[in-house]
Amino acid sequence: MHGMNQFLVYMVAAMIVYYSVLTFTIRNRSPRPFIKILLLTILVTAGGMIFARITYSRSLPWWIFYSIPAILTYLIPPLILRMSWREILRYTPLAILMAPAIHIFFSFFIGWHEYMPLFYIPSWRQLFG
Repeated sequence: MHGMNQFLVYMVAAMIVYYSVLTFTIRNRSPRPFIKILLLTILVTAGGMIFARITYSRSLPWWIFYSIPAILTYLIPPLILRMSWREILRYTPLAILMAPAIHIFFSFFIGWHEYMPLFYIPSWRQLFG
């Protein structure tokens, strides 16, 4: 699987992971703002990934196609969800680890290396095949 289908699989995986991180981060709130979490998930993951794909395909510098999605990821959710310092301290490390974890998973288990093209992770087939 390549091209747009692969990109959509990456996007769905990123949305699931991101939604889980947001839900985990504000798990002590009652009631949880599920609509805001869902809209943030769509904005940050789908919006950020589409922006990164477009700017990457136009051969712009890496700091352009990674900076806007990073800003969306690290600044918008704490503001929109009005996170407490405790929630921000829970959210930030998870937000930092999300993309590399997705990249490692797809690279190692499936052999897709395009999620974060700046660093290469060999697949299990390459290591043990």
